Amino acid sequence: MIGETSGEIPAPTPRADTPPTDLELDRLWDDPPGLLGKLQAVQNDAIGKRLILTGFFFLILGGTVDSLVMRLQLAVPENELINPQLYNELFTNHGSVTMFLVILPIFEGFAILLLPLLLGSREMPFPRLGAFAYYTFLLGGLLYYSSTLFGAVPDAGWFGYTPLSGPEFSPDLALDFWVLGLGVAEVGAIAAAIEIIIGVLKMRSPGMTLARIPLFAWSLLVMAFMILFAFTPLIVGSFLLELDRGFSTQFFNPEAGGSTLLWQHLFWIFGHPEVYIQFLPATGIASMIVPVFVRRRTVGYTWIIAAMVAIGFLSFGLWAHHMFTVGLSPIVLSFFSAASMVIAIPAGVQIFAWLATIWEGRPVWRTPFLFVVGFLSLFVLGGITGVMVASVPFDVAAHDSYFVVGHLHYVLIGGVAFPIFAGVYYWLPKFTGRLLDERLGRWNFWLMFIGVNVTFFPMHIVGLMGMPRRVYTYPAGLGWEVYNLISTIGVFIIAAGVAVFMFNVVRSRKKGEPAGHNPWGGDTLEWAVPSPPLQHTWSVPPIVHGRHPLWDQEGLHGGDTGDESLVRTLSVWPLRWRAALITRTSNAAPEEVFRVAGPSIWPLIAALGTVTIFAAELLKLRWGAFVGAVVIVAAVIAWNRPDDVPISEEEEVAFQEEHQLPLRVGGSIALARWGMGLVILFLGIAFTSFLLSYFYLRLENTEWPPQDVLLPSFAPTIVAAVLVVLASVAIHRCRRAIQRGDTTGLKTGLFVGAILGLAGVTLQMTQLLGADFDSQTHAFGSMFHVLGWFCMMVTLAAIGMSLSSLYWSFRDAYSERRHVPIVNISLFWIAAAAIWVIGFAVLYLTPVLT
Repeated sequence: MIGETSGEIPAPTPRADTPPTDLELDRLWDDPPGLLGKLQAVQNDAIGKRLILTGFFFLILGGTVDSLVMRLQLAVPENELINPQLYNELFTNHGSVTMFLVILPIFEGFAILLLPLLLGSREMPFPRLGAFAYYTFLLGGLLYYSSTLFGAVPDAGWFGYTPLSGPEFSPDLALDFWVLGLGVAEVGAIAAAIEIIIGVLKMRSPGMTLARIPLFAWSLLVMAFMILFAFTPLIVGSFLLELDRGFSTQFFNPEAGGSTLLWQHLFWIFGHPEVYIQFLPATGIASMIVPVFVRRRTVGYTWIIAAMVAIGFLSFGLWAHHMFTVGLSPIVLSFFSAASMVIAIPAGVQIFAWLATIWEGRPVWRTPFLFVVGFLSLFVLGGITGVMVASVPFDVAAHDSYFVVGHLHYVLIGGVAFPIFAGVYYWLPKFTGRLLDERLGRWNFWLMFIGVNVTFFPMHIVGLMGMPRRVYTYPAGLGWEVYNLISTIGVFIIAAGVAVFMFNVVRSRKKGEPAGHNPWGGDTLEWAVPSPPLQHTWSVPPIVHGRHPLWDQEGLHGGDTGDESLVRTLSVWPLRWRAALITRTSNAAPEEVFRVAGPSIWPLIAALGTVTIFAAELLKLRWGAFVGAVVIVAAVIAWNRPDDVPISEEEEVAFQEEHQLPLRVGGSIALARWGMGLVILFLGIAFTSFLLSYFYLRLENTEWPPQDVLLPSFAPTIVAAVLVVLASVAIHRCRRAIQRGDTTGLKTGLFVGAILGLAGVTLQMTQLLGADFDSQTHAFGSMFHVLGWFCMMVTLAAIGMSLSSLYWSFRDAYSERRHVPIVNISLFWIAAAAIWVIGFAVLYLTPVLT
């Protein structure tokens, strides 16, 4: 394959083995039929396709229709096509939908759909979590868009700056729809990120070491970690904003100790990394397509990975790049300006690696490659203007001008949308079995490439001429008319390109040329399976020996004798339950075989409970939030209910002795540790965000707390902290007990831990409820009560887990070999105790010590 030098696509490589048990495995892994079956579906192909299609649906609504109307309004000066209020609603919706409901869900859909194929796995690690992620994203988007039915469309910009978004200037429901609707979608984004991280690190084929992972998978791994670190502060900030709006707290009210800039810090800690969250998987797609269409192995594989990781880290040091005009000190401005310039270096490393790969190869100019080349040229232009606005003096002049609008869209459309189209043209034939029409694909590319430049390049000029952004009209005679008219024409050219793409996709379903299993002569594992793939993806899991397995290996199932025997066994056994292989993080050696969760309605029920809580707060029906919480608890318990085990423990031991590998039909311990570890990481980031908010407000106030505030006694808080720590010790002991097979010790430890924890929460709750200051008078009281309740809610979650496991322990659900929930609970209790001790120490000691 690599040796091809002609412009033709090489002949396809032989596909993976297809044993006679394919039909049985396909039925086993398939989702149930009918409407109920679709609602229960957890298969990665179903969830991935739904995420992508729903993201494209929101793209048409918010990304295309809104932009057409706005550009028609700005085509000529003093236009009255729409009024100022509608224009504010359109640009708020356009930005919000694009940033929250389009690009990221599409990339997470790509991840869930493609990772099992790319990595040689049968499924994602937690299929039900993936289903939950999709339903929360969908329901959050629908809740957000339901604002139209109430005549309360958000109009404060996609960034929701306070005080404009606060209760004083936006007292109606419009901003509640923005905060709460998008908040549900953010929960889904974090759930999918956890699924992606564990999928890349633990669900790889034997031999696929960290140095052999496809670059797209690497980009998704970095993206998913960034989602955890970026979206969590946004959720905390949105929570504080909704408390200000619905419960009269004072976090963002400067007259009561709050700060409007606190919102900007919390938002842009999310907002600037969000650009790179979208950019990195785009670079991953480019890194997959370039070597295939130039017939050359990727130049600088390790450097590209290092650049991705560097971008992930550096992006969190740039958030004040958006706050150069708010009055930050010169030292702070210098730091963030330098960081904003430095991040161009790893981005440049990737671009030069792709250019070197293209230079060394012989390009085949098919549609996927055209879109990648378009991405390179457009992103470089957007990156150059990005370095320009990283300069403080220039940014101060251009900050609120159309120059920034042009820069942003070159980055997001050229740097993100073009790779998405490239990925669709590249991978869609794998799932439909038919190629998209090449002639229509070229029309699609050239219309969009010309349209982007015609639309957004003039915006740089008109911005430098002084046209401010976020204006619904402008006076004649300023020289802006011709540039705005050109930009409006360009938007319609882009829309025509999108229309051609949609027609091409629909047409190819029936009339497209048959694709075969490897139409591009690809080098990675997904091109070794049939098109479309079977439900279980891999009948015989592959064994990998290089970065380009289809170019470097004669077969996919040879190698270490033990590994080959294992994957051959998995092709014929088991046939009554879903089995998948877990490998070690670094060297991808087989670690466990575990039973994958099957179809379930409970992820949908849990998502409905989640949106019920948010909708109840939106409508100020607080009892509805309690109902939603009950639904979530019940759904999660049912979701994780121990199932009947399909084989005996003796059979498990026999498999382990034969293959020297643990068999976990009661759930994977390795995945459980990773999953709970990421949940704890999420809680830790949220807790840190609360602490940062606390200390930021502390520094903003000369008196903290106000002189008339008397803190509650510290003694009961010390007792409560001791009780919670003892509870975590008791739970840890019960974990050790079940690992010895001591079920009595397990029950005792769970009971004692729950009682001690409940006693600590009750004591501390009495302290908070009896405090002589409330959460509505001053920001200190708001922060004290909210941080205290956060600590208690985490511990209450740990108590709930303990009581649930206590119930199942009396049903003999746990044994020496099958006790995954107990491992999770013990880890969660350690985190809960740490959060409790640190949180209440901050609340009670910092006012005294400072």
